[in-house]
Amino acid sequence: MKTITIKEAYQILEDASAIILDGSVLVYPSLSNLEDDDTNEFLYIQWDDEGEGYNLKFNEGDNQEVTIIGSSMFLYDTDSDAEEDHTQITILTTKEL
Repeated sequence: MKTITIKEAYQILEDASAIILDGSVLVYPSLSNLEDDDTNEFLYIQWDDEGEGYNLKFNEGDNQEVTIIGSSMFLYDTDSDAEEDHTQITILTTKEL
């Protein structure tokens, strides 16, 4: 396990082909610019599952330090009720030849 900055995590997300949320949902992240503003929503993810819509929002202030384990990062959803709740985001990239 290691910790990286939000800027490093942002670059990884920017380079990702797609991501997997909590090991079960394949999605394409929607990124906004980092603004050094705790309230700035830099990552938005939405998906549908059997007609039900879901979304997650991630603000800069909640994610200044990001834990990395293997090919996954752990970010805190802005609307989460508990500080210990996090979303596991597994990064998918294209294979280099």
